[in-house]
Amino acid sequence: MIPAGPIADVRWRPWRIPLRDPLMTGAGELTAREGLVVCIETADGAIGLGESAPLPAEGLGVGALAARVAELARTIVGRTPNEAWPLSFGERVAGADVGIETALADLLAGSCGMPFASWLAERAGLPPPSGSPIPANALLGADSPDALARDVTAALDCGFSTVKVKVGRDVAADGERLRAVRAALGPDAELRIDANGAWSEEDAVAALVAHETHGVALCEQPVPPGPDAVASLAWVRAVSPIPIAADESCASLADLRALLDAGAVDAFVIKPLRTGLAEALAMIGEAAARNVPCILTTTFDTGIGTALAVHLAALLPEPRPACGLATLPMLAGDVVRGCPTPDRGALALPDRPGLGVQLDDGAIDRFATGPWKGVPA
Repeated sequence: MIPAGPIADVRWRPWRIPLRDPLMTGAGELTAREGLVVCIETADGAIGLGESAPLPAEGLGVGALAARVAELARTIVGRTPNEAWPLSFGERVAGADVGIETALADLLAGSCGMPFASWLAERAGLPPPSGSPIPANALLGADSPDALARDVTAALDCGFSTVKVKVGRDVAADGERLRAVRAALGPDAELRIDANGAWSEEDAVAALVAHETHGVALCEQPVPPGPDAVASLAWVRAVSPIPIAADESCASLADLRALLDAGAVDAFVIKPLRTGLAEALAMIGEAAARNVPCILTTTFDTGIGTALAVHLAALLPEPRPACGLATLPMLAGDVVRGCPTPDRGALALPDRPGLGVQLDDGAIDRFATGPWKGVPA
């Protein structure tokens, strides 16, 4: 192990990357992603990368992200990564803090010569990752039944055995879409749906009863997140013929525990760029201890956030559920090199030290919406 030297520089740069095709969700149309690349460099030249990219519904714009990253940067410059990790600076702002948090951990894992997942497992007291590929689900966002059927055929040809379809706008129209998906899938592949909180309790139950006929294995977030979400999810789960997963309603370890204690869910969706790295790690450990499945999912992240999610997914107990790790190809480009991409429906765990990705200067110039800014020593 080579101890990481003191942090000499923290810099960040905003980016915006369009989706190759717009995606319709229960929360509206998503056409592009934007966020910050975060780069931490030590006095001895080691570099760690992170990403901060909340979804639009989370209300953190790029300006607010940059202000928070600058605030954190001023507290860690001059300290070693070991002294700065884990972050402890007032109230957590998960969607912003995760960029600094991930870059610090990338530096520390790299200084140990360890892949990120192995370093995380050692830190958290979890079993070391097996190294086997992480199964992924294909995300289908087409609006028409015919287009969805074509997308299913393409997903099957690429080796995916689990697909997820966005629903929540119109039950009858969604029923036609799911009927087409199931016909193209055949009887054995797994079909999940994601409502993104689009339904009331009563509408959720009616929709889930209607969609049961399509062989749906899991519904993510049928009702909106918020102060009543635990009770709402528990009520829906009690009468739903389809198992329920919490997504937007589970952003912290406290959320996870409250949902489990209420018997509100059958599974959890964990999005590391939303929860933060340390929090996601704690949530994985708690869910494993209580024998409840977790699905690690990206949020149309760049290769930095995707690599983070893949490493965390490697810590899930075997057999791992298919995770939502196949969204990077849906972006029109990336800002790093070296991120794993789906192959036969799964992603290989990077075996290089740290996250295993390197900044692509030409790509970040292409997608940047502003210059590099930073806090030097």
